[in-house]
Amino acid sequence: MPLDELFQRLIYVTPGPKTYLSVYLDLRPDRSGKKHHILFLKNRLPEISNLIPPHASERSLLAKEVKRIQKYLEENLDPAWKGIAIFTCAAEDLFIPIPMPLPPENALDLAPHPCLFSLIRHTDLYKTYAVAVADSRQARLFLVRLGKLEKQLTLSWEDKHTTRFGRLGWSLPRFQRHLQEHIKQRAKEIKENLGKLIQVGKTEYFFLSAEEGMAAELKRQLPTSVRNKLVLLPSFEAHDPDHKILTAASEALNAISRKEAEVLARQILEEAEPLSQATAGPEPTLNALQNHQIERLVFDTRFKATGWRCPKCSSLGIGGLPKACPFCQEGIGHVELREEIVARAKTQSVEFFFTENFSPLLKAGGIAALLKYKTVKKKTR
Repeated sequence: MPLDELFQRLIYVTPGPKTYLSVYLDLRPDRSGKKHHILFLKNRLPEISNLIPPHASERSLLAKEVKRIQKYLEENLDPAWKGIAIFTCAAEDLFIPIPMPLPPENALDLAPHPCLFSLIRHTDLYKTYAVAVADSRQARLFLVRLGKLEKQLTLSWEDKHTTRFGRLGWSLPRFQRHLQEHIKQRAKEIKENLGKLIQVGKTEYFFLSAEEGMAAELKRQLPTSVRNKLVLLPSFEAHDPDHKILTAASEALNAISRKEAEVLARQILEEAEPLSQATAGPEPTLNALQNHQIERLVFDTRFKATGWRCPKCSSLGIGGLPKACPFCQEGIGHVELREEIVARAKTQSVEFFFTENFSPLLKAGGIAALLKYKTVKKKTR
């Protein structure tokens, strides 16, 4: 199922009191082969159960969800997965496991809605992209979709020439023309097979690692639609494993996304925010979100803030807990604002960007937003 459809199921839920169990697990073993997510679940699940009164109906629903999670982890995990997010709600008959391209921090939360921050911050890694690694003897082509390797193809060629320029009486220029002809032919074969492997219009990036001559020839032969999506990777050895290549592509994609977020954050802080075209900091950004003003939202991954939420009118506030909701006078409760902001922004089709330990944004409060329209600031007397 496409990621957008999964988000729709997680965000637009039927009204009424219910709880969602959100699980993030780092599936990587340590150097001794132990998988720490197993111990994490063993310790954290009893803590979550103790949050519910012993005889409450929600306790039996939680037990049902826990059994389903444990069964899935025992029977369905792919050894290639580095991480996983699982969202369950027995009252909704909801169970959504999502493999993650990068390992998340182990976390398990019980809340009135799914906790999506750790998943949405890696959304760009679920884009569709192709990877090619090529030299004069071999080319490996990969298609990655939704964070998983979907297709793979290997091309191999036998080198019939020799590095001895005098073979068959060839001169050096003639031998170089012979090598160049081989490169052209093999680049053409790579291009043709790449076309079979991917759907160009649906592939957002093409990552390439190739010998200098092969890379230049491929650039000449690739159609403009593919060349515009080209990103060069560091060179690899012929014997390098596939996972090393795919990890490099994933890291490059993450770096591209992080750079875009930093550019947007700088634009907001240096230009847009002083001109009332943006907000910086938790409180003004939260106010703009509740007024449906936000077009793009940029977080630093270190952003955290506590606040309150009114279950009746859905109002959000930052800081300490007032005696009652200032808008409807109903009772309110503490919430983690990071998750509340993500959930609210997702329902408004806001575009998300994430920096990582980006000092200018952290100094501004760790969150900023570009607005749909310029705000008018009230004049002070």
